[in-house]
Amino acid sequence: MTLLRSILVLLLSATLVRAQEPTTPAAQRVYNDVRFLASDECAGRAPASDGIERAATFIVDRFKALGVQPAGDDGTYRNAFGMTTGVVLVDPNSVWFEMRRERPGVPIEKVRPTKVPWKLGVDYQPFGFSESGTVEGRVVFCGYGISPHGMDYDDYKGVDVKGAVVIVLRGLPKWAEKDQHLRPLGSLRSKATLAREKGAAAICFVNEKGDSSDVLDRFGPDRLGKNSGIIALQVRRTPCASVFPASVTTLFAAEEQINKTKKPLSYDLPNTSVKIEAGLQFIEGTAYNIVGRIPGTDPTLNAEYVVVGAHYDHLGMGDENSRATTKDPAIHYGADDNGSGTAGVLELAKRFAEQPSKRTVVVMTFSGEEKGLLGSKHWVATPTLPLEQVTAMVNMDMIGRLKDNKLNVHGTGTSAAWKSILDSSFSGTNLKMSVSEDGFGPSDHASFTPKKIPVLHFFTGLHTDYHRPTDTWEKLNYDGEATILDVVERTVRAAADADTRLAFADGAEKPKAVATGGGFRVSLGIIPDYSDDPNGLRVDGVRPNTPASKAGMQDGDIITKLGPTVIKNIYDLTTVLSTATPGDVVEIVVLRDGKPLTLKTTLEGR
Repeated sequence: MTLLRSILVLLLSATLVRAQEPTTPAAQRVYNDVRFLASDECAGRAPASDGIERAATFIVDRFKALGVQPAGDDGTYRNAFGMTTGVVLVDPNSVWFEMRRERPGVPIEKVRPTKVPWKLGVDYQPFGFSESGTVEGRVVFCGYGISPHGMDYDDYKGVDVKGAVVIVLRGLPKWAEKDQHLRPLGSLRSKATLAREKGAAAICFVNEKGDSSDVLDRFGPDRLGKNSGIIALQVRRTPCASVFPASVTTLFAAEEQINKTKKPLSYDLPNTSVKIEAGLQFIEGTAYNIVGRIPGTDPTLNAEYVVVGAHYDHLGMGDENSRATTKDPAIHYGADDNGSGTAGVLELAKRFAEQPSKRTVVVMTFSGEEKGLLGSKHWVATPTLPLEQVTAMVNMDMIGRLKDNKLNVHGTGTSAAWKSILDSSFSGTNLKMSVSEDGFGPSDHASFTPKKIPVLHFFTGLHTDYHRPTDTWEKLNYDGEATILDVVERTVRAAADADTRLAFADGAEKPKAVATGGGFRVSLGIIPDYSDDPNGLRVDGVRPNTPASKAGMQDGDIITKLGPTVIKNIYDLTTVLSTATPGDVVEIVVLRDGKPLTLKTTLEGR
């Protein structure tokens, strides 16, 4: 989802946003709130940080001042959940190569070995999804590290990698880059899974030739899971090339040959071994959703709830999602993403506190959105109010950059009632409505959709400051946001004052595009939970009349094995599906209520 948003950002032209002073009381209130949320004091609001704690206290104090009742854990405003907030390198971390280089007239066993170290942070560093541990073994070059199903190309064919450390090129061969079925195979995690399943002890990724061939990526946790099951390193091209002995094809020549001939070129590095020590420590912390409620006025309808939400976390000093041009730590202020939405929740809390609706309005700010919708997923899984009584959820994410009066509204297909409600809400404004029916997407409303709760997501669009330190308070259109909040308020009141609860549209709980099918020949038919689970991949939902449903898979199952492949995360699952074809019969091992269960199904074409 983050990749999709980043791609869209790259397509935008770099336009300057003029600073805009608020001219109405509502716009001034939003301005004041965004300035605090996007201040140095809040330091980018990274989950479980001092900065986001200041933001949380600010929101709680505002709820108290408005008379909003607490609706979190144990009579408080806070709804706590645990999450992995970061990863650090700890001792030991080292790489030592031992090489015997042939000398004329000297038996190789008589040659004194040369020890060559790689320097951490200079020559190499572990990826945030690497396992910790120590491995020692042979070294095998495996081309691009892919094994496409049904093709006469396999980088692992003819080489024994069991117990070995494999070196692979990142990305795909040039001739494969435009093949949609091969694209998923080019991901780091797909290659790591394949190497693990082939029996490799560790995998070293080296950049292809180019301007960035000797640049190491930003170190940080992988937002879609840390359980890769294999030690994984990234290495600069220059030190990597130096460990290839003269008796084999050089790294440069091997890359050229694979791209030219479209044939694999994999081989052992003779008389070469390596010892790798990798030490990673994951930092666990407690994050908080902030939850309040404004009781409805109708003695019967006030037992039902309309949720108004926005995430208040951001990237702190810059994490793995940062698009900053430098790796140096810098405050990612997140004024639009999502200081704007959070300020919107505070403004709507004020309006509904002063003039309550018939149904109870729940105002909620989520943490952990940038790490995979963690806060909203947690609340939906363990709600502090009866989930079956939630009649609608309205989400605001990045509503501060109104341009050309265009407001995007997603999720309109989750209830037939939304069209008339929105038409009425937009009436009398100069806003142009752009709609999408899909109730899924990269924000917190997507956590409610699988539970068959009608949702809407308000959004003013991406911009070139997205996930950069330059997303600052002076670039927001505050009068524009105040107009948007008028529309959102009317929409929420319509849902909260309706005589009957909004009906959820049949089938809208099924995403338009499912990650288990994109780019592949087959689809399993599940809605995956992208958050990390040490036991496997949790299933959020099962689509009807699909291989998953026919196998008897249920919501909440945890997939631990598909065919012969151990499943630890979404990457493992997509690796298997990328090599499968329609008609393949596979066994699926799931954990259900903590007990293993083996299912069988026939994979179908997309």
